[in-house]
Amino acid sequence: MSATRDPSLIAAIEATVHRVLEKLGEELRDLGLTHGEINALAALQADSGRTVADLQKATGQRASTLTGVLDRLERRGLVERRLNPRDRRSFTVDLTDAGARAAERVRAAFDALDRQALEAVPKRSAEGFFDVLNALDETARR
Repeated sequence: MSATRDPSLIAAIEATVHRVLEKLGEELRDLGLTHGEINALAALQADSGRTVADLQKATGQRASTLTGVLDRLERRGLVERRLNPRDRRSFTVDLTDAGARAAERVRAAFDALDRQALEAVPKRSAEGFFDVLNALDETARR
């Protein structure tokens, strides 16, 4: 029996996420964004705002972390928070023109990395990977 053990799913995902974030950070360095800011911009679309709750679900960030991210993005003129017209007790987050340009760069970097990774494996393997991610996400939410 081997003294070493195969890495756990969690350890492997965490290590890969760190490497992916570093790669994205390098590619987008000129934007001066943190990983959390990159994640938030990737979840926003130029033509429609999202509620803070929806953005939190999309990014997986804690509410307190997301508030700080949005504060920084707003100070930099990349997003605006507006009263939600459907529920005046909440806000929507909208990209400014500068934010839309930054978000497009972020999405292009995500798309390129996605494409390179997915081209390296059979479609069935990619589908199985997403099944595992969904199961892990559901387990973590319980």
